[in-house]
Amino acid sequence: MADRVATTDVTPFHLPARQGDANAQFNLGLLYTDGKDLPRDYATARYWHRKAARQGHSAARYSLALMHHKGLGIPRDEARTARWYKLAAARGHQASQFNLALLYDQGYGVPRDPVMAYVWFFLAAARGAARTSPHDSSAPIASRLAYSASKGGQAAKGNCERMAFQLNAVERERAERLALSYCARYVLPFR
Repeated sequence: MADRVATTDVTPFHLPARQGDANAQFNLGLLYTDGKDLPRDYATARYWHRKAARQGHSAARYSLALMHHKGLGIPRDEARTARWYKLAAARGHQASQFNLALLYDQGYGVPRDPVMAYVWFFLAAARGAARTSPHDSSAPIASRLAYSASKGGQAAKGNCERMAFQLNAVERERAERLALSYCARYVLPFR
């Protein structure tokens, strides 16, 4: 974690990250997680992701959830995985909505709840349908994210349909009401 006190900038993200730019903090965290342009250092990656996440950066929250889920530099933690996915999902982050639905479906880090699994799969499907292509689609990361979002929307739709078959009529009605209500809060504002 020597990066936090470094006096030279190794990447274009270092200075803006130290100055509080959440996007730069997130990107710097990715570089330390990836270990290609900078040495792999999960503790430093977590440090930068946490700084961005505290500013509401949904992709940083998603990254922290993945780190807790996979145990990258820290012990695996189901409760923290669910917490970070919830925070990112509430900001319209589609992959977090999808993964949160999986957690509810499997009872991992949260109580098993097929109604909430349906709701979050529905939102991830709706969010996937709402995605537009990134401004610079020639950028490799942007291209991967756009492809991931389109594939995620299809997978979410299929899982939403699967969950609907598992619910009885009363549960399905409740799930559909919640999904529409949540859609107004967790999808529409982030289009």
